[in-house]
Amino acid sequence: MSWLNKLKLGGIRTQGGSKRGVPEGLWEKCENCGAALYAPELDQHQHVCPKCDHHMPIGARERLNHFLDAGSFEEIGGDLGPVDALKFRDQKKYADRIKASQKAVGELDALVAGRGLLKGQPLCVAAFEFRFMGGSMGSVVGERFTLAAERALAERSALVCFSATGGARMQEGLFSLMQMAKTSAAIARAA
Repeated sequence: MSWLNKLKLGGIRTQGGSKRGVPEGLWEKCENCGAALYAPELDQHQHVCPKCDHHMPIGARERLNHFLDAGSFEEIGGDLGPVDALKFRDQKKYADRIKASQKAVGELDALVAGRGLLKGQPLCVAAFEFRFMGGSMGSVVGERFTLAAERALAERSALVCFSATGGARMQEGLFSLMQMAKTSAAIARAA
């Protein structure tokens, strides 16, 4: 028996077995400077590193919560979800890709749209969620954006859109491409 083992057995007690770790999600590492950042502090800085001013990704709902007056957001088209009308399949079924994205991100699709107040003034907003299939535009994204634009027009308020998108969603084919025309027409009506 080594002298260290004798010492341990004799009087020094060590905590064995389970390791005590840092709770998941409490700290994040800046991708730019490598600083360890306390998650609540990072949230207060709207995901901008307080050490080097590096802007980190931020989710659509979180962006809208930081942008709008507290508690004023009302979602538009939140119940709309994508369907696989073409039964598209590449390496994976489109329906499976949708389910996986919905589970991973917690959103039905890649755009969160609604209305709220900004410094007491009403406006309509939309924010893309890049984590949902690269923020790509499918039928639901086009419909939600159009609903928000039409609401802004009806209420004569501003429409603000935070874009973070990977383009049209190929799995929806022409349905996806038609959303560009649909959203452009909605914006043209407001001009």
